[in-house]
Amino acid sequence: MAKSNEKIKTTEDIMFELSKPFPKEEIQWRVQRLTKDGTSGLALAYVNVRTVQDRLNTVMGASWQTKHINYGVKTICHLGLKLDGDWVWRSDGAGDTQFEADKGAISDALKRAAVSFGVGRHLYDLPSIWVKCETKNGRFVRFTEDPWEVVRRKNSDFS
Repeated sequence: MAKSNEKIKTTEDIMFELSKPFPKEEIQWRVQRLTKDGTSGLALAYVNVRTVQDRLNTVMGASWQTKHINYGVKTICHLGLKLDGDWVWRSDGAGDTQFEADKGAISDALKRAAVSFGVGRHLYDLPSIWVKCETKNGRFVRFTEDPWEVVRRKNSDFS
């Protein structure tokens, strides 16, 4: 129960808090694909599932829950938030990942469902960027330039 001097959050307040951009330090980058010569990779920004869970805990407290089901080879996450006294559910799914396949699918499905409530949606507004990288035997090793610097240059009028 809210204390007499605490303002009760409206659904609009909650949605605003959920959709706040994450600090750059919490955003990670991965390669979606490499150029044929392996000198650059298409970089994608993401946050890990713990970051999403922390945002849900901070904003919602105990007023959120998930249900996961398998639908063929996909894992579907149903994410419920208690808004205005009612459970509001949104769902999304993901397939197994290359690393810890089942766990990766569960995490990715939750992150995707959270996007439908605004969590991390700002990452989709970032431009597509090709970032110089190091590869070994055709596999990504590391970025050799900062993806954020590439974003900054791409968004600049003076690149």
